[in-house]
Amino acid sequence: MNRLLGATAFLAVPALDLGTKAWARSRLHEAQPLELLPFFDLTLSFNRGVSFGLFGTASSAWPVIVITAAITVALAFWFCRTTRSGEQLALALIVGGALGNLIDRVHRGAVTDFLDFHAAGWHWPAFNLADTAIVCGAVWLLWHSLSPRNETST
Repeated sequence: MNRLLGATAFLAVPALDLGTKAWARSRLHEAQPLELLPFFDLTLSFNRGVSFGLFGTASSAWPVIVITAAITVALAFWFCRTTRSGEQLALALIVGGALGNLIDRVHRGAVTDFLDFHAAGWHWPAFNLADTAIVCGAVWLLWHSLSPRNETST
């Protein structure tokens, strides 16, 4: 895997995320779920906090924006410096997802969420494509951190 694949993911994730969020805002209505499967709805919501709505009552989004931007820049530098292809792709997913959510938060003061899973009385907080990329990238990064360190890009 080379840097081109990582760079493609780095650009594609926020583009796809922002596109799906724009679609959700134009087609869905807040608090009116669109059931697709018995355990999955499309439900428009706006997250003013951080992950899963934590700190959603804060009076200003700017502290979250500044902290998120700083972490994103640090991860982008890590992406540029690493030679491990698994790390490159994982970091590209994390940074791309963070950028998608950061752009949304800067422009709207909140992050658009709309993917809503639930089953047997259990309900996961709504999320978006950027959140999915961040979680997948973090899991992949953890997996690669536990693997042998002889893998490099080609």
